[in-house]
Amino acid sequence: MKRLIPAVYLAVLVLHLYSGHTDWPDIAFFSKPALLGLLLLHAIPSAIKYKAGAFGVLICTGLFFSLWGDVFLMFQQWDDTCFMLGLGSFFIAQVVYTIAFTRTNLVNHEIPLIKRYGFVMIAVIGYGLYFFNLIKDHLDGMIGPVMLYTLAITIMLLMALNRYKKVSDLSFWYIAFGAAFFMASDSILAWNKFVNEVDHSHISIMLTYGLAQYGIAVGSVAQMEDAAADRLLLKGSEI
Repeated sequence: MKRLIPAVYLAVLVLHLYSGHTDWPDIAFFSKPALLGLLLLHAIPSAIKYKAGAFGVLICTGLFFSLWGDVFLMFQQWDDTCFMLGLGSFFIAQVVYTIAFTRTNLVNHEIPLIKRYGFVMIAVIGYGLYFFNLIKDHLDGMIGPVMLYTLAITIMLLMALNRYKKVSDLSFWYIAFGAAFFMASDSILAWNKFVNEVDHSHISIMLTYGLAQYGIAVGSVAQMEDAAADRLLLKGSEI
């Protein structure tokens, strides 16, 4: 089961990407929420099994609000309110992910990456400011919400990168790439919605988004497993 659900997730992601450009609209419609549903089925039992505590609750909460964000955005073409609800859901997910990424399994006292390598922080913040500046004149009444969301996802990416050397390499790289893909996906989505239609936008948005959530979920489960192993090792050394 440890590898089964992630494997099924990737298969459903491929199916969703393919169905979005075929005469299978029903499959595209139902496969999108199924993606986050599968990740929740992977994360919740893992959080319980490994007694992940607050970290597990936060990650599962982020996945839950992401699921609702997906559902709301599926109906945005019929009701503009759904876009705002979707944006709000993803904003909550970003905040929750950010808090979760600060709860690392510290095994040493490495200097935080964004303090040790300042250019990383400059690059991430610089991109966030640059992209927002590119689209701000097209946002009209959405400038406030989009500004807040840009701030939230930028901080989320920084906190994901700040886990460097505080967790296992496997957990770090999964979540780091996941967070980066999340920002890439939202950038494409924003450009496509507010500025100019992007060719093959469905594939580019959903591929980066799908890999983003996969990386965050799998990397988080890896951290849960590592933390449980460390607790067991510590308990054994005290006997």
